[in-house]
Amino acid sequence: MTPQRSALYVAALASALLLSGCSDDGSSASSRTEQETARAYVSALNDRNVDALAKLGPSGHEGVQEEADDIISADGGRGLKIKSVTVSHEVSPDEASTHVVGTDKRGRNFSKDIQMSREQDTWVVVLGHAPGFGEDGKSPAATEAQTG
Repeated sequence: MTPQRSALYVAALASALLLSGCSDDGSSASSRTEQETARAYVSALNDRNVDALAKLGPSGHEGVQEEADDIISADGGRGLKIKSVTVSHEVSPDEASTHVVGTDKRGRNFSKDIQMSREQDTWVVVLGHAPGFGEDGKSPAATEAQTG
């Protein structure tokens, strides 16, 4: 291959990567599977990166940053290595319970269930709450007494 052709190939490859919207965790910015989201979650834990974890949360939710900070405080920086990621869609096709199993850098077991939901084509970690949630003093499971 000539030097000019090599340079053209490298430029074309770089352009393709830029246009694909790849993010730091190797998944597309416009879509992310449950497994990719779980791997990004573990990567954020290992890096103790609250912002990266918060970016995995649903758009428009309140308290995402605070919940991400709590999760990082509890499990961050352990050098986790994933052994398996199991996804279940028992509730609906747009909700997933993702079970991550692995070990930390000291060989201790790690097991975490991560609740996810689908926003368009991207799976997000359920963090925070929808705006206005709980302001009326009722939980989502609360029911009004029926008269009759």
